[in-house]
Amino acid sequence: MLEKLIEINNNIINQTTNEKEKEKHLLIKKILEDKNCFLKMDIETSYALLRELNIPDKNIKNTYLNLIDPSNTI
Repeated sequence: MLEKLIEINNNIINQTTNEKEKEKHLLIKKILEDKNCFLKMDIETSYALLRELNIPDKNIKNTYLNLIDPSNTI
């Protein structure tokens, strides 16, 4: 799942022409480099990051739960 988010973020970085947006997603890229990043941040921050990656609101909770599931962090 984290790999998919990294891919989405990279696509946003490559496609955006807005420098402010690009800077924001370069910061997100650094955050996503840590495989445990979603375990280290609070739920509100995690949800906000997922929204920045264009995850639909109806899928955010399940995506978040999948990212923090210990069986998926191997």
